[in-house]
Amino acid sequence: MRIYELIYIVKPDLLEDEADAVSEMVKEVIETGGGTIDKIDKWGKRRLAYRVQKYQDGYYTLMQYSAEDAKLPKEIERRLRVADPVIKFMTVRIDEDLKRVAKVQAQREKRTQRKPTLAVANAPGRPTADAPMAPGSPEDGDES
Repeated sequence: MRIYELIYIVKPDLLEDEADAVSEMVKEVIETGGGTIDKIDKWGKRRLAYRVQKYQDGYYTLMQYSAEDAKLPKEIERRLRVADPVIKFMTVRIDEDLKRVAKVQAQREKRTQRKPTLAVANAPGRPTADAPMAPGSPEDGDES
């Protein structure tokens, strides 16, 4: 199962109902294509980094969904491209990133389990109680 993340921006001059209609359209496409919606996050109205189609603001929506068919994201993007209220969109496949993050975390855990912790008394350069003292050192007991 592949996991995708879709973010799209809707025109700011639309009513809330019209913006929700785009979300419903995307949900319908995902469900009819055999996918499942994992998360929907509506960010609300935000300022764009640069003007897009003469708009400086837009309603942001982030969706995370799973799909077996690799053609489903292309179909969603095709419909968003045709939809008049949508001014920008982007789909990213994130399952590979999640696998990579899990692999790095597993390697870190292995590394921390393998490393023995050294006691301060046995650190190199420090004499231990069992080691003989050098002749003539002040701790040797010779006051000569």
